[in-house]
Amino acid sequence: MRKAEPIAGLGGLALIIAAFIHWGDDMGAVQAVVLIAFGLLFLAVPITSVATSGPAKAVAAAVLASALGWIPLLITVLQLLFGDGGWVSPLAALVGWVGSWLSLRDESTPGAVAPDVPRRAVPDVA
Repeated sequence: MRKAEPIAGLGGLALIIAAFIHWGDDMGAVQAVVLIAFGLLFLAVPITSVATSGPAKAVAAAVLASALGWIPLLITVLQLLFGDGGWVSPLAALVGWVGSWLSLRDESTPGAVAPDVPRRAVPDVA
């Protein structure tokens, strides 16, 4: 797992919890379902890294989360400005978005093993 992937997962978990807590109070059902879906996307970044052997699926989840992560941030900031929303939801969306973006900057592939390449002698050219 790369260093920033747990940050995206924590942001996703916090966004899911905040959406469930504020579901009936000041948040509509459609808005809550959208935030839960994006929370699951942020949570998929570290889960795919742990569950798969290669980095391709983890990078794909991080690309989707970082490309679409502005949408839950916009929804929660508008709710904060024009509704009765708290500051936890925008902060969780920001943490999930930034964590998924930072995981893309890390090019390490933990757990990957270098292939065993046999050494060959240099051919004579003379």
